[in-house]
Amino acid sequence: MQNGTMKLKDLFNGDRIFNIPKYQRAYAWKDDDNLEPFLDDLIHQRGEKSYFLGTFLFHQKDTRGEYEIIDVVDGQQRLTTIIIFIKVIIQLLTTQNSKKISKKTFSRYIYDGENYKLEQENEDSGFLHNYIFENKKLLNYETTSQRRLIEAKTFFEKHLSKLDINEQEHIFDILVNSDVIVYIVDKISDATQIFELLNDRGRKLTKLEGVKSFLMYRIGCLKLKDNGEQSTNLIQDSFASIYREVEKFNINENDVLRYHTIAFERSKSDDYNSADKFIKDKINLLFEKETDDNKIKNEILNYTKRLGNSFKIFAEIKNNNIKCSKYNDLLMIGRVNPFYPLMLKVYAQEQEEFSNFIETLVRFTFRASIISLRSNGETDFYKWIRNDEFISSDINIPIDNNWWNLNKRVEEVLEYKDFYNWVSKNITKYILFSYENYLRKIKGYPLLTKENYFSNDNKEKLNLEHITAQRVKNIKFDDDFKENYLHSLGNLVIDTTSSNSRKNNKNVNEKMGEFIKAPIMSQNEINEDKIDWENIDEIKIFIDKRNNKIIKFIKSEIL
Repeated sequence: MQNGTMKLKDLFNGDRIFNIPKYQRAYAWKDDDNLEPFLDDLIHQRGEKSYFLGTFLFHQKDTRGEYEIIDVVDGQQRLTTIIIFIKVIIQLLTTQNSKKISKKTFSRYIYDGENYKLEQENEDSGFLHNYIFENKKLLNYETTSQRRLIEAKTFFEKHLSKLDINEQEHIFDILVNSDVIVYIVDKISDATQIFELLNDRGRKLTKLEGVKSFLMYRIGCLKLKDNGEQSTNLIQDSFASIYREVEKFNINENDVLRYHTIAFERSKSDDYNSADKFIKDKINLLFEKETDDNKIKNEILNYTKRLGNSFKIFAEIKNNNIKCSKYNDLLMIGRVNPFYPLMLKVYAQEQEEFSNFIETLVRFTFRASIISLRSNGETDFYKWIRNDEFISSDINIPIDNNWWNLNKRVEEVLEYKDFYNWVSKNITKYILFSYENYLRKIKGYPLLTKENYFSNDNKEKLNLEHITAQRVKNIKFDDDFKENYLHSLGNLVIDTTSSNSRKNNKNVNEKMGEFIKAPIMSQNEINEDKIDWENIDEIKIFIDKRNNKIIKFIKSEIL
């Protein structure tokens, strides 16, 4: 294969197998962002001029018998999409007996009886062959990228089937006769340099992709005995592991790149939101200072190793591998992202203290959330990390030293009569959810889980319900009740959406029947006191009593 411009159909000659290397991200194209523009461009192509499909960068890696194995260094998302598109349109044209295609067409682009023309060095390769190319019946998929592959195939089937055979044949002609620019090298170090230059000229990468290409490019600039091949392979291995974690656990890669930079790279506050620029500037400075090439190599490889370890730790934290019971509480409260750098640091260096750290962090974030505190204290925490002074017990400091008058303000909020309108709905839900599990634990019932808390299923989704609804039959609320009792914490309970809808604005006695049957322990508890639910004074006494009980629970179990 020669560098330069060629037709797409000439790219697919009979003796080439395109391989997506392990260090590349898995398939990620989406309908709206990628597939629709791809198809629209082909449909609306007009005139005699050939359609330009883009640039591909290849590494001529190896041979397999008579076949060339070509690694796709740049353009793997587009190439995968092209082959899925061709598979779908071949299938549609075959069913209509089109003379544009034949068995040879399928052999050229998809499978020639011995080898598939596209392979992937990850767990998606067999999935691609079986369910995209061979149309085997799909039972389920295991990764987000596998879902994306199926969605791409379904997208093209749906939209291409709306076109008549002439339109389908026309689009097929445009695609296979489109122009592509090909760069092919026989050394991966050369490929990474070209890749970096190409992507410095306006092509958008994620920050993590930019870091990967930059590090591989900079290794290729060094004068090393093996031209950087071994070092480049180590970088590829590290990023292959990173992308496996990203795919398996649906990790936001740019977030973790930022968390890592804060936690482990002695970065300044100005670097927190530009973690990619931070490492590029750091490595470029070594070049400017004419640092020894081996020292630069070691700095690059050590950084790559540290970054890979951070992704592994983040995946373990997100998956709660350490079985920390309070981690899920942190997710439910919602103030979690600012603290991931701290969690990475503690998990890496004081893992035996991680559960205690999370427990204290929950106490702090609950306080901060219930009073709607804007600060999370991260400015100080990150400064201590930067100076290598942070340890897990430091998370106690905001509570112990009463930062922002934190503790007194929490006490004041707990006294709010109009709790429902002043405290965030999520924190109110968290309090009542925690109270529910407190009752379940006492009575030996299975606890509700994080999945229950975040469920969007109408039968299971948890909402807030007023025990005495805002408008009920048979009771006339006086001004005192409206001001001091209606929205009291003691008049609130969690309920599922379906159950809440069923109760709606029934009178209180009718509601009590529903509460007795409810699978929510805190609802069942309401009926334990014998209350005349048409006597406003008795209802006030009940709400005060229940409010005090929940506040006592908060102080003893959450604060």
